[in-house]
Amino acid sequence: MAMLALAGGGEAHSPAPLRAVVAYAPDVKWESISELAADLDCDGRPDRALLGRHSGTIYVGVLLSSKREPQLFGFAVDPGIQNAICAEPAVLTIESLDYDPKEEGVGPIAGFRRSKRCKGLRLEGGECDSIHFFWNHKTRRLEWWRR
Repeated sequence: MAMLALAGGGEAHSPAPLRAVVAYAPDVKWESISELAADLDCDGRPDRALLGRHSGTIYVGVLLSSKREPQLFGFAVDPGIQNAICAEPAVLTIESLDYDPKEEGVGPIAGFRRSKRCKGLRLEGGECDSIHFFWNHKTRRLEWWRR
């Protein structure tokens, strides 16, 4: 049975995205209070993202308005590895894509397009660099980068 964390007794902002990620990853404890809405894939429609946890792993679940199945990303909580956050609490926020990764010290990222309209996501926790999610226009999937 899927466990949902409904912090503060609230309900999911939109039940469909929550149901979709619960069905896709039922062992993850999804936090409906973390649900965000933004146009992540640059199609002009809002997409949804939320956080979940299971066995010490932080999950980001993304349901694009144009897809039936969510895209899930898992990250450890360990300051010593690249695909991890450094510490809890994990925080997921919407971020602007109006920047150039080269200016951020990352260098060019294949498929990344600077945008004033489309949004990305940022996952952070602890004192290490954030994980940045963006729509990859070449692979047609959400991907991430980190310094």
